[in-house]
Amino acid sequence: MSEFVPSRDIWTHGGGWPLPDLLRSALASLLLRGPTHRAVYFASPWITDFALFDNRFRDYAALFPRLADTPWIHFSDYLHLLAQTIEVRLVTTRNERSDAFLDMPLIRGTANMNARTGHASFHEKGILAPSFYIEGSMNLTRHGVHLRGEKVVYHTALSDPLPAKLANAYLEFDRNWASMAL
Repeated sequence: MSEFVPSRDIWTHGGGWPLPDLLRSALASLLLRGPTHRAVYFASPWITDFALFDNRFRDYAALFPRLADTPWIHFSDYLHLLAQTIEVRLVTTRNERSDAFLDMPLIRGTANMNARTGHASFHEKGILAPSFYIEGSMNLTRHGVHLRGEKVVYHTALSDPLPAKLANAYLEFDRNWASMAL
């Protein structure tokens, strides 16, 4: 019998809210989950900072108490908080945008958050966590999340051990991580 891995396909057709809503929900779930023995991977040839959580009405104040009165909580703020309980691995390429993001004090100065860069031909895009895997065409940038037409697939893990889809993704991400420059 084949293993069932619930998934959802999202097409954004040049923007819209389905993709940012999915990211907010999935990423917030990691803050609620707490510590895990598996790292969370964020892979994209281009990574930049962008507004991730709309907190204008304090919807996320409980998750981000330090930023409770901040109207927009950025990707870098989220990663900084996530790294307090879970190892965060950023995988990207050397380019002006990604380098500027990795050089941000909030990113560079956070323990438990590490970055590696791949060869210029590296084109993997996705977010891999113990409870889900988001894969597709989206770069981890403002344009990738909010503006461009993208197609992503959200796979969720409802069981332990990990379903084969996520376990295989971890094998590949771990292999790539080990082969990349520090």
